[in-house]
Amino acid sequence: MAWCTPTIEFTKSVFFPGEQVTGRVWVNTKKDMTARNVEITFMGLTVTAWRIDGKRRNRPVEDFAHKKAEENFLEMKHVVWTPEDHHNNFPAGDYEWKFLFDLPKECPTSFEGTFGFIRYFVRVHIDVPNWLDTKVDSAVTVSPNIDLNSIPGANGPVEIQVEKFNMKCACLPFLGNNGLVLYTIQSSKLGYVAGETVSIKGTIENRSSKTLSEIEAIFKRRVVYRKDLSNDIFKSRRDMDNAPDSYNSKKEEMVMQAVTEQCDIEPGTTKTFSFSFTVPPVVSTIRSSKFLNVEYFITVAADRQYCDSSEIPTFNLIVGNVPLMEKDSSLIPSHKFVKADSAKCWSTLLKPKFRYQIPYYGHSEAAYHSEDSD
Repeated sequence: MAWCTPTIEFTKSVFFPGEQVTGRVWVNTKKDMTARNVEITFMGLTVTAWRIDGKRRNRPVEDFAHKKAEENFLEMKHVVWTPEDHHNNFPAGDYEWKFLFDLPKECPTSFEGTFGFIRYFVRVHIDVPNWLDTKVDSAVTVSPNIDLNSIPGANGPVEIQVEKFNMKCACLPFLGNNGLVLYTIQSSKLGYVAGETVSIKGTIENRSSKTLSEIEAIFKRRVVYRKDLSNDIFKSRRDMDNAPDSYNSKKEEMVMQAVTEQCDIEPGTTKTFSFSFTVPPVVSTIRSSKFLNVEYFITVAADRQYCDSSEIPTFNLIVGNVPLMEKDSSLIPSHKFVKADSAKCWSTLLKPKFRYQIPYYGHSEAAYHSEDSD
């Protein structure tokens, strides 16, 4: 006995901690059906899931399989319909149920990644006797304030110095190196928001015996998804060191913007550089979740070889969603919510397709788009 698919509708697309999540559910049946009850649940869930082998190991897991970790940090249920008799009769007709759920004042931000998510959603569950139950999920964005003004050091200048050997052949390290290259990277502050311009400058001092001909600066996001090891009896050394590996964690890097500058840095000379990037509509830095972390980096390297796995000079910036403000100012600058990445992991029950939203402070969206921007 196939049921019609219930429809879930929220009163708005973005909610904030401390607010009430409101909306309605409706379903239409052309004939009498049977059901034990109809339940509406509001959930906050963190999940990581990925395959560890095969051709599909780098693709998202859309069905409810290959789970590595799950944290249910919020769950509220309402039974909105029960039968009037023991026959479980659900009469034909139009049904509408309004819902209201209180969001806690402290809750994590929405995030959708390839191998995991932090997701808030309403689930409608119709318990059908002697048949498959009907379940539908609909997700919504929850956007807590990640205020850069409250993060120590976010407004302070940053300077990073890194000494790096210029290898003769990074694939064959036994061939030795050409000498050291000293990198200095500077930024006026550590914290930024989506839509803001990140400007870095610095110098490259060539102490090696080889002329350097190209500087590459890359702005990228790194997401590390982790397995729940709390019930594992044996933990490898790599697990103890928090190092990503294909079994107990999964690392995903996305290049958001890249700039290349041709140059001629001869041995014994120093070259200055300056690069700017616009932070696209991306989630804030996430460091407090047990099972996934999100970080942002700008790397600068001269004549980097493809197989070079050594440390790259890196500026690890913080992305928030409330910008640094002038002294004595309490007004948050004008911004809008724009769509970010779409839900990929465990997305089969989501109707309609979901893309979480990000507060964006720029005048136009940066050159970064999800592969399925609708």
